[in-house]
Amino acid sequence: MNETRYDVIVIGAGIGGLTAAALLARDGYRVLVLEGHIAPGGCASSYERKRPDGGRYIFDVGATLFAGFTPGGAHHWVAEKLGVRWPVRPLEPAMEVWLPDRRVTRYGDARWRDERRAAFPAQAWEAEKFWREQEQIADIAWRFAARQPPLPPERPSDLFGLGVRARPEMARLLPQLWRTAGQALRARGITDRRLRAYIDGQLLISAQTVAAECSWLYGAVALDFARIGAHYVEGGAWNLARTLESALVRDGGAIRYRTWVRRILTRDRRAVGVETERGERFSARHIIGNLTLWDAQRLLDGAEASRFERAIDTAPQGWGAFTLYLGVDASALPPGMAEHHQVIADYNRPLGEANSVFISAHPPDDASRAPAGHRALTISTHTSAERGWRLRQGDPARYRDEKAAMAERLLSTAAIALPKLQSNIRYMQAGTPFSFWRYTRRHSGMVGGLPQHLANSGLFSRGRVPRVWIISGSWATAPSLGKALRPSVRALFAPTTLFAAIYRLRTRRKIACIRRRLGCGAPAGAEPAGCAGTAGAGNVGCFAGCGAYTGAGSPFWAPMASSNPSSQGRRSKRCRELGHACAEEITRVADRRRHRY
Repeated sequence: MNETRYDVIVIGAGIGGLTAAALLARDGYRVLVLEGHIAPGGCASSYERKRPDGGRYIFDVGATLFAGFTPGGAHHWVAEKLGVRWPVRPLEPAMEVWLPDRRVTRYGDARWRDERRAAFPAQAWEAEKFWREQEQIADIAWRFAARQPPLPPERPSDLFGLGVRARPEMARLLPQLWRTAGQALRARGITDRRLRAYIDGQLLISAQTVAAECSWLYGAVALDFARIGAHYVEGGAWNLARTLESALVRDGGAIRYRTWVRRILTRDRRAVGVETERGERFSARHIIGNLTLWDAQRLLDGAEASRFERAIDTAPQGWGAFTLYLGVDASALPPGMAEHHQVIADYNRPLGEANSVFISAHPPDDASRAPAGHRALTISTHTSAERGWRLRQGDPARYRDEKAAMAERLLSTAAIALPKLQSNIRYMQAGTPFSFWRYTRRHSGMVGGLPQHLANSGLFSRGRVPRVWIISGSWATAPSLGKALRPSVRALFAPTTLFAAIYRLRTRRKIACIRRRLGCGAPAGAEPAGCAGTAGAGNVGCFAGCGAYTGAGSPFWAPMASSNPSSQGRRSKRCRELGHACAEEITRVADRRRHRY
């Protein structure tokens, strides 16, 4: 393997992977990020297209609307930890939703209450009870998330950590664990198809499924993204990733582009490094994969890969995205119009596949995104990733025909909100699930994460390989760094569980430092980066001469055979004294970190 041994290797420079890498580098870990593309950000990035006259458009690849930057939000916490400033501005309203017979403005402030009553008068009284319940559940969930609980729990100590962070108010969440959003609507007697279509549309873009199948606890949080503050990224979404990349490099981390990982190397059923498609090998104590379940399995071998089989067999099918990237005359958007729009064309047809589309434009005063007098737009719809992939592989001619037909349907649906759109298009490019696969290598070009059904929106892991941590969209794997929401809401909630795993790595390093200082050192060569001192012969000797002592049941001490029976009593006494002091110090450190994080 490569001579440089890292503490952590991160596969993929998406927002989740870069956040983990930057935080760990800030804490002194040796971190290497391996990214196959030429730029960071993954599905939350941007790209540039130049015009013949020298002008340029900057298009957001996927995610266009973000949250979590206000005090209490995860991005706000990350910025404070890393000492960075996010290039974002708040958006109000968050978006406009166009139904076949009405328009709904999704405000994030007190105006939302009057707007929803006016938009859905048929059952305004019943609906108000639903919205109050949604906001109450979301408030409790956000407060719990801000305490950064160790989710999903991996060991008994994580269950203790959950208990420490729990509050009496959370008892109200327990009944919601087994309910869907559809059941919550039925419980309030809501049958108004306009209101239900609105809720289905909002859940589709934030939870990847509709109310009938969406976990209510997850759905209540997903419906709350406008209230916690929607934000626009100045200059394009890629500036989020660039901010994280700068923090990573500043703190000693490294990132390599055009480097696809071929496989995760294992030894004794534990991850020990990675191998790239160029044949390079890098070793590390931990591997973080900014990957889907399918891609994690693809990179693992044999028995390790089989650990994800059950999770994959029971996982719902993820969505792909069909996206149009448009350069248009500014006159295509009326002055004062919101930057983001969701359009639902027909109440009687399923959502996605151009019946529901999401339109995003940059604010007119962000001149970096388009030439003067022009705007850069993206129009996207949910589509079957598997079907598009099969057509691209098996029937290229039909694939091209359906690609052109889908583009026309998207423009037709978008015209409900922007009637002058088609006559003002100056540049157009289409992206399919195959396009997303080409640049990200995500399984079948999936985007957005798993649909948050009851079966896969729980608190527990979906697979386990020692020293491998999987984060990506809404993929819930284990040891998992994230049960993240889709980009529109992911910003506040996703890093919460990511931080829990990072917290564990930090605590292990602190414990190793304490043990060395007290004379109960770990074996030489096992120390993580950033710890002062090295484990000397005397420290190892304390372990070796203390066969009977196990640290009073603590997992940090393992019994080892005595190498000098005549000194066993003397060393056992010293180990007991140092062990109790070490245990007390570890408890104090854990208490401090629990309150700190």
